[in-house]
Amino acid sequence: MEVDVQDVTESIFVPSERLLKRACSVCGFALWHPVCDLEFATLALYSDARFPGRCILALNRHADYLEELDSSELQGFMDAVNQASRAIREVTGCMRVNVAILGNRDPHVHAHLIPRYGTDPLPNDAPWSDPRPKKELGQSELKSLVEKLRRQLT
Repeated sequence: MEVDVQDVTESIFVPSERLLKRACSVCGFALWHPVCDLEFATLALYSDARFPGRCILALNRHADYLEELDSSELQGFMDAVNQASRAIREVTGCMRVNVAILGNRDPHVHAHLIPRYGTDPLPNDAPWSDPRPKKELGQSELKSLVEKLRRQLT
């Protein structure tokens, strides 16, 4: 399968810290903190201290809409969602993983995989309702989660 994702480096957190960023060459949709490439999608960690282990799973080729995928590609993408969700549960010990595929803001097929814990302030509400201030993960936790997820999936 041809993958139209390009690798670029960007500074984040600290100017001296260089981490890999992957961006779609068609729309520019970017993934920070890549974990691994699966057959139909790329998994990347989303730095959110409220939900450690939160990830974005992006289709490896550009498509604006989920309904643009043929049945085998759709099945492959959903298999990747399942595989990544299991890895997140195994690595984080979360109670469940919320899966959201919205497409309202970014024109690239992707899924939000959000681990939910018994300590969430609003465990029965959507994660977007979480009242805690957004905060990035610390560098050591970020790197640890990326490595643990990578080991679980490869």
